[in-house]
Amino acid sequence: MRVFYTGKTAEVYFDDSTDTLFLKYLEKVKDTKEFVEINTEVLNAFKTLRTQKFVADIRKMGIISLESQNWVVDNLIPGMLDHLKGKPLHHAQLIDPKEVFAKVSGTNIKSKAKSKANGLVVRQFTSQDELTNYLRTV
Repeated sequence: MRVFYTGKTAEVYFDDSTDTLFLKYLEKVKDTKEFVEINTEVLNAFKTLRTQKFVADIRKMGIISLESQNWVVDNLIPGMLDHLKGKPLHHAQLIDPKEVFAKVSGTNIKSKAKSKANGLVVRQFTSQDELTNYLRTV
């Protein structure tokens, strides 16, 4: 495992066993500024890798603003797709079905991104085991 960013709210790391870049929220995001800072670290890390897989573990993220959701759709996803130069991006979200706000935010991002980005495959999982199995097959 290679760690790219560690903070109080989130960590960004690359898992060699699944060839995947992970963003794991450790607690609720304070505001849009913090969200953008964390996700800028994600994009910077992704651009140094050859992977086509990105997972956002949003179980503890909390609610995020529409501005933050739009930042993902307008900046993060296009930046990742540009780096992949036509190859598909496999994006998965690990969600807690009981955490309604994170689930709503994640679903909004999924819907907006799929309508704007060709080459994007988005899946949502509630089980770590199912997620890991999926990552090993793509």
